[in-house]
Amino acid sequence: MHDLQPSVAIIIPCFNRWPYVVEAIDSVLEQTWPNTRCIIVDDASTDDSYPRLRERYSGVPRVAIHQLENNQGQSAARNRGVELSDADYIGFLDSDDLLVVTAVENRMRLALEHPAFEGIIFSDKIAETTGASLLPGKKVVGAELPLSEFIENGNWLHTNSFLIKRSTFNKLKGFNEHLRKKEDIEFFLRALVDQPARYAGGSCCMVRSMDSQRARHDHPRIIEQGERFIAAIQANAALTEVLTHAQLTRLVEDDTKSILQSLYRLKRGQQFRHTLRDAIRQRKVQLNPRLAKRYLLSFFN
Repeated sequence: MHDLQPSVAIIIPCFNRWPYVVEAIDSVLEQTWPNTRCIIVDDASTDDSYPRLRERYSGVPRVAIHQLENNQGQSAARNRGVELSDADYIGFLDSDDLLVVTAVENRMRLALEHPAFEGIIFSDKIAETTGASLLPGKKVVGAELPLSEFIENGNWLHTNSFLIKRSTFNKLKGFNEHLRKKEDIEFFLRALVDQPARYAGGSCCMVRSMDSQRARHDHPRIIEQGERFIAAIQANAALTEVLTHAQLTRLVEDDTKSILQSLYRLKRGQQFRHTLRDAIRQRKVQLNPRLAKRYLLSFFN
């Protein structure tokens, strides 16, 4: 009977996350929405994740495991998972995080109430220790999250916490594979240009701290990526047409500050000072006491 329900595929990109990825997959298989499948795309792991996963889930019909020929990043892995899926709706889960058992059902109930809705449907990400919601405020079920509110506080959305029609994801052309930082934010901005997200309510995903290599802590990658996020935003005519000057300035400033922070944390003093001077000259950031202090301290780091 559940074949009459819309199908949902949860796509897990994986790179060197054994054995945590097993817990992530099992959290998908435990979903109360019966018509839920799991697609794992291994991003050329070097810890034998791929053969171990194939052995462990051999014969499990709701699990499909694929591997990229070379490491291409989470965006490429996620997009490849969508290409391999024929599900009506798709969602994502990082390989060391967990879905709450009712995560898919919770969001699909709202999807069935609004079958013509083409946007993002999201729920709460929760704290690992307390299970309390980590969202920045309160919304009623069905409430909208517009682009302006997302820019003001992006903590409403997380890659693990949304579902979207596969057809809509494909119209949006998926995640930007040139980005290995803030690729989720760039995707959400593009999606919210078309229509606001809708809030399904309830617990959805648990983001765990298994190591320090979350994207926001990967300072070498942030520096290597440089201003690709800014370039992607500025190249999107549909987005820049609806953004106010203040909103665009905020996005540019936030990204520039993340680059400066990574340079400072890695004690690349000369590069930090050069980047800061250029950013001030180009009005990407405004000099404040914190940046001024770091500028002086960078001579001694």
